[in-house]
Amino acid sequence: MKYLRALGLVAVLAALLATSVQAQGPPGSWTTDFTILNLESTAGTVNITRYAECTPPCTADGGTLVVEEAIAANGSYYYNPALDSGFPDNWSGSIVVSADKQIAATVTVANSESGSGYASDAYAGVSVVEDSVFLPIVMGSLGSWNTIMAIQNVGSATTDVTIQYIGSGAPANTTVSNLPPNMTAIVDQQDNSGMSNFNGSALVTASGDQPLAVVVEEYKTTGGVLVDYVGIPLSQADTTIYMPGFIAQGVWATDFTIVNTTGNLATVDIAFSGASNALHGTIAANGSAYVNGYTGSYPAGWTGTAPTSGYYGSATVTSDEDIVIVYNISNSAGGAGNFSVGYVGPPSTQGAMDVAVPLIENHYSTGWDTTFSVQVVGGGTANLSMTYSGNMAASCSPCTASVTGSGTFNQVTDGHVPAGFLGGVTISSSADIVVIGDQNKTGGVGDTAAGFPGIPIP
Repeated sequence: MKYLRALGLVAVLAALLATSVQAQGPPGSWTTDFTILNLESTAGTVNITRYAECTPPCTADGGTLVVEEAIAANGSYYYNPALDSGFPDNWSGSIVVSADKQIAATVTVANSESGSGYASDAYAGVSVVEDSVFLPIVMGSLGSWNTIMAIQNVGSATTDVTIQYIGSGAPANTTVSNLPPNMTAIVDQQDNSGMSNFNGSALVTASGDQPLAVVVEEYKTTGGVLVDYVGIPLSQADTTIYMPGFIAQGVWATDFTIVNTTGNLATVDIAFSGASNALHGTIAANGSAYVNGYTGSYPAGWTGTAPTSGYYGSATVTSDEDIVIVYNISNSAGGAGNFSVGYVGPPSTQGAMDVAVPLIENHYSTGWDTTFSVQVVGGGTANLSMTYSGNMAASCSPCTASVTGSGTFNQVTDGHVPAGFLGGVTISSSADIVVIGDQNKTGGVGDTAAGFPGIPIP
């Protein structure tokens, strides 16, 4: 049986119509929906099971089957609990998606606010889990910025979870005791009285070797901005990290945080595909470095620059020690309603010749669109064959293209799928690639941007 875990973030999953607002956390009521993609050429069955949030001390939840549905060969299945009359209102917790076929999933989180108060983002269903998970960006009472961690025990036994904060002014460890299997504890740094103006990292570990899946949500208490990313298992730290979809164009900019996960000084070099820009510097043992070319923010002692205008490509980061990266792509509007998405930089080990992008849209519903960016591992040229599946037939089957270094595909302008399309795409490549996707709403107001990674197909 194949499993993906979609963690329900923040308060309300089902009940778009609920009007309750949390005393803490980001403003609004929240809903999580997701799209599941069958990666195999034969039909299968998908099971969706929900587990209630653990508010310690909590009682084990054996799970409630929500959906058991057929999924077509290479097809997709969309689920929104707000549209399911059998799903309880005002519920939070975690979802486990299981299937008899290989699957991938993209999860979207959005609030019920309107105008500039609207916020959303996305992440991939978690399939790689370990007992130690690294969170490169954690903020607590950093002006209006805070961070929520949704920590799910995906093991078979109850575990104790320890959150160790790393960085200047780090507070004491936070513990979650007796977290039962499949259940999720939601930890909001706004509630941590030991945090003040904290901008650092965290290491989340579980007792008894129980694996964890962690989703992180960066939010503003003033609303209008949401950035999600999936916690990084320590085995995913690497000496080569990629950043597909790196943009410095118009109002759009990319900033990123590199964390040295070792006890040794790391020497780092960054190259940008198709550009002469480069960066070089060092990161202290267990330290971090923040780069924002748009604002001219570089670590002390670093040389070189990142692209600052007219650039849409990718970056490759190499280091003599293991590192992890989280990068954000946002516009310069500022304040509530600023478009912003977050990604984990994929390590070299995640490069694959077959990659799934479970969420593809072209003017779907009220105007939702998707683009995806491809980066060739190690550089060079890759020939791509893209097979779309969804609620409508694609305009080409397969669609083909070549990219050198990196390239971006826009569902509105490329002509691959018709208007109204909702589904996914599998990409077969002549060389290893890494991929990210992003969703946006044409003419949308508020943070309608949501980012998620492409998923390597085993």
